[in-house]
Amino acid sequence: MTEATSAGPFEATSLRDVLCGHLDVNDVGREVRVCGWVSRRREHGEHLAFVDLRDHSGVVQCVIDGSVDVRSEYVLQVVGTVRVRPDGTVNDRLATGHIEIGDCHVEVLAAAEPPPFSLDDRAEIDEQVRLRSRFLDLRRPRMQRNLRVRAQVNRSLRAAMDEQGFVEVETPILWAPTPEGAREFTVPSRLHHGTFYVLPQSPQLAKQLLMVGGVDRYYQIARCM
Repeated sequence: MTEATSAGPFEATSLRDVLCGHLDVNDVGREVRVCGWVSRRREHGEHLAFVDLRDHSGVVQCVIDGSVDVRSEYVLQVVGTVRVRPDGTVNDRLATGHIEIGDCHVEVLAAAEPPPFSLDDRAEIDEQVRLRSRFLDLRRPRMQRNLRVRAQVNRSLRAAMDEQGFVEVETPILWAPTPEGAREFTVPSRLHHGTFYVLPQSPQLAKQLLMVGGVDRYYQIARCM
């Protein structure tokens, strides 16, 4: 087995060699082991089926035996060989649209019931329906993208501030109320009945404490309530 040129340092696990969306024509001829959810299944005759396998990085098409019973959102491990798609079957809308995984051995890691809504970003789903099955909602490409972009932005901010000598300090989100304190969010104290915590109305107090305490440069990524 050759080593993937596109593989990142954290892609390989005990169950997979590479992420689905990171395979390309440079991997043709390589035997790979991928894991993910069944995004879509298409029958091709009696003995052949095309399965789109999805993880957070993208989708790759797997050519499997039609007798293998896999359905939407089943969790699979697929072992097979990367090959170029036949002429006329290339999908330019996918990053992996020029290749597929053939000669597949499929292991079902977890079966699944039919999902209550489509996980395709093209479908607009009512928010209340999504929240009732939040674990499914988080699998959607848009949600995966939002979480990872947020993490990338925070990582870049931290790196930039660190280069300038700033220290990240978390000041309290809730503390004892002051006469002019915020009343939009109040949280009752479990230990001291009849008393509450509120959002800080005067966050500059924390800044002044830090400055006097010797932290001349600090920053905080504020949480939105």
